[in-house]
Amino acid sequence: MIDLAAWNRQLILRLLISLALFLTLPTSSVAANPSANPRPALPDLVELQLSRLTLEEKIGQLFIITPDNDWKTQIRAYRPGGFILFSRHAKDLDTTLRLLDQLRQQSAILPFLAVDQEGGRVSRLPFATQTPPAGNWAGLSDKAVKNLGQLVGRELRVLGFNLNFAPVMDVDTCAENPVIGNRSFSADPYEVARLGRAYIQGLHLSGIATAAKHFPGHGDTHADSHLVLPTVNQPLERIETVELLPFRAAVLAGTDFIMMAHVVYPALDPRPAWPASLSSAIITDVLRQEIGYSGLVITDAMNMKAITGRIPAGDAAKTAFLAGVDMILMPEDFPAAYQALLDSVRSGEIPMTRLNASVRRILTLKARMADSAEISLGERRQKAAAMVGSLEHTVWLRQILHDAPELPESPK
Repeated sequence: MIDLAAWNRQLILRLLISLALFLTLPTSSVAANPSANPRPALPDLVELQLSRLTLEEKIGQLFIITPDNDWKTQIRAYRPGGFILFSRHAKDLDTTLRLLDQLRQQSAILPFLAVDQEGGRVSRLPFATQTPPAGNWAGLSDKAVKNLGQLVGRELRVLGFNLNFAPVMDVDTCAENPVIGNRSFSADPYEVARLGRAYIQGLHLSGIATAAKHFPGHGDTHADSHLVLPTVNQPLERIETVELLPFRAAVLAGTDFIMMAHVVYPALDPRPAWPASLSSAIITDVLRQEIGYSGLVITDAMNMKAITGRIPAGDAAKTAFLAGVDMILMPEDFPAAYQALLDSVRSGEIPMTRLNASVRRILTLKARMADSAEISLGERRQKAAAMVGSLEHTVWLRQILHDAPELPESPK
């Protein structure tokens, strides 16, 4: 998980204050005599916050959506757990700063503020320092890749993001793959594992949460799940030694999220045309139980045709959640998906214990994030203008890519 060493004490204090305001609890006794009222542990604070959320607020936390035209209305009505920005939301530095600040200020609970900033062709911020695609990183040292993660993370952090949907942990084993290609680190699963692990560490050092994607692997497909439902017809032995190996490394590196692929794996779930993102056999049996992953699981975007062409938005969200995911990314019909989960909890189809387990994981990660909401927009704008896409970062990137023997830990 994210390294807390540098800011844990300040984080706990901020969380105590935020929870006190959110829960309308008095704080004077704690401030006046802290020794008489010891500071609660982080799990206790999360349990307190969880106990005060309404059912509707808990359901809202399960979704990450886009901040499009009616996002203020959606916050009031559904209280979503986070937002993902694309290039259309982040045309320039100032637009991005203002939108992220508004999303944070309008949300009662710290939202996940996410972006796909992988490098290469999947880079949503045109004004940021442009890193090459992961496929060009072959041969770089662990230190260099960790520094790449730090560079990207520093820029995301100063803008106000707290989650990068990266790295891609797919193994590039299919030359005809139309969607992965050089988004993958390598055709060698061990190299993907090594580079992905280092990149996760770098993002964490900058205070950015990570999402390893697309489990159990999208690298060996001949089709794009944005358009159709692909299938990986590999035997179990091959899947264990190639596709799953990098994700095991990501789990050991402490990735905060794992993103599920809309890809069929008959060797892992024999149901015909059944994507991993909806499969309890893959999410619960393989990822949770066999691999031992205890972090957050999120779907790939649920507005992709691999899903929308087969199942309505409400049924898709309910099926994915029952299969073991914690969060639903970009449902095609957000109100319908929200209502389906709400109705399923009310009917008992989704047990309250199951809902609480996911919300607890969400709140725990948010509590561990060093929020910078206390930084004014003006101060953030000044810092971002000096850092994002700066000459210093461009020089640092050049040093990283040359894997200089005396590679600096930060721009000089």
